[in-house]
Amino acid sequence: MVWACASWLGNANLDGYHDMLENYAWSQPLRWGTHKHPPFFSWVVGLWFAVFAQNDFNYRLLSYANVFVGLAGVWVLGRRLRLGALAPWGALLLLWSFPYTSLAGKFNANSQLLSLWPWATALLLASWQERGWRGAGASVALGLVAAACMLSKYFSGVFLAGFLLPVFLHAEGRRWLATPRPYLALAVFGLALWPHLAWVAAHDWAPLDYALEQGGGATSWNYIARFSLAPLFYWLPAWLALCLVWARAQARIDGTPWAREAARLLLRSWVPQGRDDVLFWLAFMPWALTLGFGAVGIAELSTPWAIPIGYAFSLLWLRNLRRLAPAVETAALRHLARAWWPVLALISALGVGHALSNALSGDEGYYRPTQEAARVIVRDWQQRHPGAHLGWVGGDWAGNAMLAFYAQPHLLTVPGLPDGEEARMSVVGPWRSRDGLLLCLRGPLSRAQDATECDRQAQQWLTARGRSAQPRVVQVARSGWRFPRAQPWVYAVYDVEAGEHP
Repeated sequence: MVWACASWLGNANLDGYHDMLENYAWSQPLRWGTHKHPPFFSWVVGLWFAVFAQNDFNYRLLSYANVFVGLAGVWVLGRRLRLGALAPWGALLLLWSFPYTSLAGKFNANSQLLSLWPWATALLLASWQERGWRGAGASVALGLVAAACMLSKYFSGVFLAGFLLPVFLHAEGRRWLATPRPYLALAVFGLALWPHLAWVAAHDWAPLDYALEQGGGATSWNYIARFSLAPLFYWLPAWLALCLVWARAQARIDGTPWAREAARLLLRSWVPQGRDDVLFWLAFMPWALTLGFGAVGIAELSTPWAIPIGYAFSLLWLRNLRRLAPAVETAALRHLARAWWPVLALISALGVGHALSNALSGDEGYYRPTQEAARVIVRDWQQRHPGAHLGWVGGDWAGNAMLAFYAQPHLLTVPGLPDGEEARMSVVGPWRSRDGLLLCLRGPLSRAQDATECDRQAQQWLTARGRSAQPRVVQVARSGWRFPRAQPWVYAVYDVEAGEHP
């Protein structure tokens, strides 16, 4: 709740790339695929807003509800790994890492995996630890959650491939392979994925083409270097807090110089405990396999892909520190617990400070009047077309989804032009019999162009159909106590009336 409030207050818009509006557009209606990504995270958005009102705060709340589900999965995973009292701390420490806090505020395919990967791993262990009906139930659940991972982002294939090494290296995992349970999980996984695969095949493999475009066969060592350091950067606050507090507690007991003890624990906190260390391989494999794929040029590694990979890092550190310095566990965790409320107060203060900084500096992303513009544009269209019903909106994808999210729920949102290939995949339907508009986002008035590429495409499309290509230009600015400066933004609206086009 604290992070949802801080994220809402400090940002004033969902995100700069319209990812969250894109998710909402894809959720209206629910479908088995999109022209870019598999559909699970858009299903989550659609189901969430079937219950909650459509506004920015509730969307932020979804982002951190997703984090909560992921932390619960880490806790269960810790119990499956028999870590006892360390299991809840494995979840809590992740709230001092960037993927589960500041980065989680933007809900998209990457952050969706925060809630799915820990549960898939916990169910893998449950499937090989349980017997009888409990083992069968865990296997069915494993297949379903693994399918949800793939239906969120194809990158999850790397994560699932990482299961193979711990399964083969550990005796219990090898015994599991001699039972029906892994094959039951695999069958459920395949059945759950089948409708999506059929959709992809029927739509010229568009999502797979989009995924493959992220690579291209070339190896980018710059991106590989950045991704290789992501575990240290993204999880640095939690790692430092845990190891430094543990070292301080140990130094007080045996008199070891604190700096030397801290260096020892920081280094040893990542070390495996034997060849068949299940926890180490579960924590290490997503990172290592991704680097391997990047090195051979299969994918150009994007740093945000690292957001879900560290779900087991804190469990690994805790397990190793317990073995390295077991006498100080209770004291170290007590010291960390004392910092909890001060840290939450600091987060609240930083949220207020971030909002003040954006408001006073005139930050463009903060002042972009997405919500206000959506309502102005829809109200203006209704005034100009009394009694008519706006059936669809095309133009700038996915910023044009603001009309559906803020002003007219369930408005069909079209990627680009309504007769384009991407629109066909979005199940536009009989758009010719519906009134619609093309929306182009020109930007701040201070540097708005007379026409953008979106404008040029809209004008060419309308001219080719013998229709007026004259836009209605709308200026909107945010106001109120959160927005002390006047910074208008410009939007171009092109009416497309039903029956006006062949």
